[in-house]
Amino acid sequence: MKKILTAVIASIMAFACVFSMTACGNKNGGDTSVSVDKDAMKKAYGDWTGKTLEVYVLDKGVGTDWVKDAVRNFNAGTGAKITSKADETLNESLATFLDARSGADVYFSYASQLQWVQWAKQGKILSLDDVGFNYKEAIEKVGVIDGVRYTMPYTFAPTGFVYNQNYINEIPSNGEFEQGKFPSTWQGLLDMCDSVNEKWNKKALGQKVVPMSYGGSVGDMKYIFLGVWAQIDPVGFKNYWEQTTTSVAGESNKNLLVNDGAIKAVDSVAKLLNAKKNEQGNYYPSNAFADSTSHSNLTAEQKFLNGLSVFTISGSWFENEMREHIEEGEYDFYHFAPAPKVNADNPTAIYMNSPAEFFMVAANGKNNNPQLAKAFLKYMATEERCQTFQSYTGTPVALQYRMNVSTLSRFANEVAGTLNGTTLAVAASDQIASLTGAINLDLNSAFKTVATTGYTSELAKTTVEGLYRKQVENWGDFMKSFDE
Repeated sequence: MKKILTAVIASIMAFACVFSMTACGNKNGGDTSVSVDKDAMKKAYGDWTGKTLEVYVLDKGVGTDWVKDAVRNFNAGTGAKITSKADETLNESLATFLDARSGADVYFSYASQLQWVQWAKQGKILSLDDVGFNYKEAIEKVGVIDGVRYTMPYTFAPTGFVYNQNYINEIPSNGEFEQGKFPSTWQGLLDMCDSVNEKWNKKALGQKVVPMSYGGSVGDMKYIFLGVWAQIDPVGFKNYWEQTTTSVAGESNKNLLVNDGAIKAVDSVAKLLNAKKNEQGNYYPSNAFADSTSHSNLTAEQKFLNGLSVFTISGSWFENEMREHIEEGEYDFYHFAPAPKVNADNPTAIYMNSPAEFFMVAANGKNNNPQLAKAFLKYMATEERCQTFQSYTGTPVALQYRMNVSTLSRFANEVAGTLNGTTLAVAASDQIASLTGAINLDLNSAFKTVATTGYTSELAKTTVEGLYRKQVENWGDFMKSFDE
């Protein structure tokens, strides 16, 4: 019997089991043919014989094999002629595509809240209310404006650290760090970094191995900060991200951000970065590469795989995103762990990178077939498609379904296992127009500054106060833009 875990992330669609099929071309091998119950498929989604549709998919992180598999099965069952196209820069060209019939009918990408809200108000994307999705409470309002759903959030990606177990086995014990075990406490993490720098002195490719690599140019440290904040103060974290503030007059919501929990989380990150002066008198993150603030996530992950760091900041997408490098190097040393605890009295917390990629249907679609587009999205919400997506990508889906862990890789199983008994933190209000209090929290710039500033006991408080001031300064322009 297949081992099944119950996911905590949304609800099963009623029609999920009205048909059975064998997925084709799965990365794990198996039958490459498509076997479907056509009668059941047509009953559930309609007879679309000969009808055409184009789906454009962002070709990053989670890749596109999963959607190709879905298209093959949907076409075989309903007679439709859907085609999918992979595009690495789709998020940059979405606005152009939505203005022209030369684009697609359905898009799978990501966009800022402001973009999709404006597209909805301008009539460029269609309402999905008639499809009928059921989401986990934490993100059920994501993609909704004025009570109407316009996007279909799909990924629900756990974030944390990916570490090199071979290195962990070698690094000398120090303080709360025990050789052979990735730290479960924040102090243990700091003690391990000290051991790497002061006791171990490992070299790879002619370079000294550093404790950590991270994408400082793309905001990777945000994942850790938000997870740590939720671990330290889960109630305060939730209160901040779920506030319904509509005015910042008199700084009425300041205490929701500038408080002990958020400040301690920034302080924890500052201690991890451990900024020190170089010979030129400039500060740099001594527990990472000196130029980490300019690195992309791909650069950080590749450096980790090349053995140049002990751990890297990433998430459930790591294995899929780095698959080519992993297979070429035959690497098997990488493992996943959530951010270690700062507050020993609270459960472990994992920041879920959600909302991230989502589906939307163009109002001016190339084939002008919105009902087929919505039927395809209904199919993508079934348990079978959610399981297949996770099997291909290692990333959970934002809909409730049973995780079929027997189809997952070792790494994906480790990721799935961390979801049990943990606080799943979602910082989604900057993607929910009705929850306006958390807009414009410029964490990327803040942590670039922290990484290049000498540590003091007041650094974290100053940083959090700066985040709030910037938010207040931009409040009026940001809120006004929703109505333009």
